[in-house]
Amino acid sequence: MPDIIFCSFYILLFSAIILWSKWFRAGEFSNKYFLAVFYIKLLFGVALWYIYTHYYKFRGTNDIFKYYDDALLIFHTLHTSAKDYFMMMTGLGDADIHYQAIHNAMYDAYGSTLYNNSHFIIRLNAFFMLFSQGHYGVHVIFMCFISLVGLIYIYKTFIPFLADRGKELFAAVFLFPSALLWSSGILKEGLVWFSLGIILYHFIPLANGKKIQAKNSIAILIGFIVLYEAKAYILICLLPCMVTHWLTKRVTFFSTHRLSTYLLVFILYLGSAFLPHLVLHTKNPLKMIADKQMDFNRICIGGIYLENTKDSNNFAIITVPDSVNLIPLNSRADSLLHERGLRYLGSYPVVNKERAGSPLISFMLRKEAPFSDMTLGHKDTLHRTASDSSAYWVYTYLETANSRVLIEPINPNNILSLFSHMPQAMWLSMLLPYPWQVHTAVIAIYCLENIFVLAVFFIALFFIKRPVLHKDLVLLCFFYSLTMLILIGMVTPVFGGIERYKSVVIPFMFILLLLITKKPQKIKTQNKP
Repeated sequence: MPDIIFCSFYILLFSAIILWSKWFRAGEFSNKYFLAVFYIKLLFGVALWYIYTHYYKFRGTNDIFKYYDDALLIFHTLHTSAKDYFMMMTGLGDADIHYQAIHNAMYDAYGSTLYNNSHFIIRLNAFFMLFSQGHYGVHVIFMCFISLVGLIYIYKTFIPFLADRGKELFAAVFLFPSALLWSSGILKEGLVWFSLGIILYHFIPLANGKKIQAKNSIAILIGFIVLYEAKAYILICLLPCMVTHWLTKRVTFFSTHRLSTYLLVFILYLGSAFLPHLVLHTKNPLKMIADKQMDFNRICIGGIYLENTKDSNNFAIITVPDSVNLIPLNSRADSLLHERGLRYLGSYPVVNKERAGSPLISFMLRKEAPFSDMTLGHKDTLHRTASDSSAYWVYTYLETANSRVLIEPINPNNILSLFSHMPQAMWLSMLLPYPWQVHTAVIAIYCLENIFVLAVFFIALFFIKRPVLHKDLVLLCFFYSLTMLILIGMVTPVFGGIERYKSVVIPFMFILLLLITKKPQKIKTQNKP
């Protein structure tokens, strides 16, 4: 009952804001249309919750739950120590307290070298709990509203250039299923849309010659910070597009050589990534990408990660079938293994409490059992067979992905390998899954979505207009979409992950089509006398 009361209150509150605020009007669409989108997003939020509750039941590895659950741990400390709550919300103070509270989503078990920060969204949800009092549905409502604001910013950014295609633009921005689904849960995609919207809405007019004002600069800075904290790799893809767009709009020479300018900026941008490595001998960017590919392949394959009880940086990794080689070292471990199972032992509440438990829920590997030996800070994983009585506790349990395709890692010592892998990356991100790879209803939806996108692009070829106006925006959308699709295809071996990450790209692909195509003319029929 309290859930219903809290959710009803905030739905009514945001509905009133959308209906009464003049800001929620754009183009030919009044407030009620955006209210309808808000309600549609709420339905998709419920659908996302249902999918992850009934089809992906292991809560410890589901983003829509683990960000919330970790935030709940922070919020609960407010009832016992306001000081600890402040420390965890700000990241200051006692590192041990901070580690225990938000351990699960913040910790990178693979020592990844690409910045991927979950701190921000966890703390944001902990802040929301001051208003939600921990009711999950309220967080979904908040994220639906935040992402709606970002999408409206996107619509308002492009409607001046597509005044005659307002309805099509509305559909492209607000009604594509994957964009609706992934931006309507407690996920980073909602924050991504908010930041992309606020950045482009204030940046495009400045590039077109509008006088620089403090409010525009502050808004862009806020957008950069949120995007960096949510998904830094999207900011990495967006920045060269923004720089080039500014040059082609502000400098006459570059405005007459738009495509060449984009290619030059991207070459310099890519080259600059290698300067720290060449000059300061820091990490090789190619090695970082190769490591990320191997990380995702490991996650895709799944397995059980066992932390050495005497060395928290050392892990033994075994496959799920090899779990029969685990030998409990005490009655507590034996009881929990047989009564609750490995999924329970690898869930974050158990992991967080295990260090304080007595006796430790520890296991050893049966002699001659195969395992992978991994030490944080060392990128090489060694394949061994158990030969001693080392004690481990279950750190995490990763399900094997049912819809996966293993990625061939690039050669970190050859930059040409990066370019040779780009066609494979585009193939992964645009074409998979094939119809014959469909084995669940969810994968079928992914497949149909890809077929629809490809069909729209094919039909659009017959409606290309001459000349193409707003070429600067066309190139902005094209290069942003291209770099994102290549990056997604290079590091994401799971169909569901590809569709999720692609959800912040596809609307820009459709906007690109609207900019380069002409509006189909209605066939006029003459009445016979």
